[in-house]
Amino acid sequence: MSLFRTRTLAEASAQGQDNFLLLRLMAASMVIYGHGNAVSANARFPDLFVWLGWGSYSGAIAVSAFFVISGFMITGSYVRRRHLPSFLWARLLRIYPAYVFCLLVSAYLVGAIVTSLPLADYLRDQQVWRYVSKNLELGKYLAYHLPGVFTGNQVGGAVNGSIWTLPAEVRMYLWVALVGVTGILGGKYLATVFIAALVAWGVMRPASIPLVPLADFVPLAGYFALGAFCFLNRAWVYVGWPVALVTGILAWLAHGSVVYPFAMALALASFVFAFAYNTRCDRFNRLGDYSYGLYLWGFPIQQVVAQHVPGASGLANAAFAWPLAMVMAIFSWHMVEKPALGLKALPGKGYQWLASVRGHARRKTALKSREGEA
Repeated sequence: MSLFRTRTLAEASAQGQDNFLLLRLMAASMVIYGHGNAVSANARFPDLFVWLGWGSYSGAIAVSAFFVISGFMITGSYVRRRHLPSFLWARLLRIYPAYVFCLLVSAYLVGAIVTSLPLADYLRDQQVWRYVSKNLELGKYLAYHLPGVFTGNQVGGAVNGSIWTLPAEVRMYLWVALVGVTGILGGKYLATVFIAALVAWGVMRPASIPLVPLADFVPLAGYFALGAFCFLNRAWVYVGWPVALVTGILAWLAHGSVVYPFAMALALASFVFAFAYNTRCDRFNRLGDYSYGLYLWGFPIQQVVAQHVPGASGLANAAFAWPLAMVMAIFSWHMVEKPALGLKALPGKGYQWLASVRGHARRKTALKSREGEA
């Protein structure tokens, strides 16, 4: 059965189908579940992964899985394109449209509805536009508060605590672009040595890594690097549920030791690829990629639920918020993200148009030259 099949990542990815969309949706759902106790004032039920003794709560594990997937797929995207403008344009289209939509609706609709201030005072407050403009920069420090919004909630008025990972994600894109344009990604062995050197740098001097300005970004960068490593070495990296089981057991046995973070990373990556390639759930791919929208909208809607159902447990908060966030994710995908992604081909078309213009000009110049000689 394919469920227990072990093969190289190259062989698995060559089959032409995977379950990354469903896996990312599950991860986004885990983030909502993981934020339930933090957002709610009633942490009646402990986080499942903390209760099981994994040393991390579900939201952190899910975000780590996101970065493994991203490292694998984004590295592959650059290697296939090898065209920097197209790569950066595709990354911009994936991150910003849904993000801008979420920021604007959160600031000017959700915030306007739930704020404790008079509506006119709220809309005049400079903090409202600053919430949008500051977060659009995706700098290392984001704006999390809106005037009079969620101020009585458990987490101190934060509108969207999930967006903290986006600056780290964008910085990983820039690292891929930098390594790609210098030609390092063109050689598997050179790129592997480079990744290993970066990981060693992160272990020994984490505060000095370029483009990784915050300590919280360093583990995410490590998971992204692991995904990139798996793509570059997919010819000999083995995946499958047996691999996931063995690495999971090893991580469990290493719990509490200095090697646990590394063992946990290997176990998580093994699970990611086993689920993606050894689980038959690919019918979900026909629906759409709702994970990013679900991730963006989960926290604000959980805050709305916490404000209106203050006595709900963390689990109940997540259960109430998930379908509402899913509705926003579906809308975001079909009305914002998917149409934006339809513009991915513009840089390539522009390059082809420019090349044709230049070719026409050269032919015209050559024709005039021949006429002059005649």
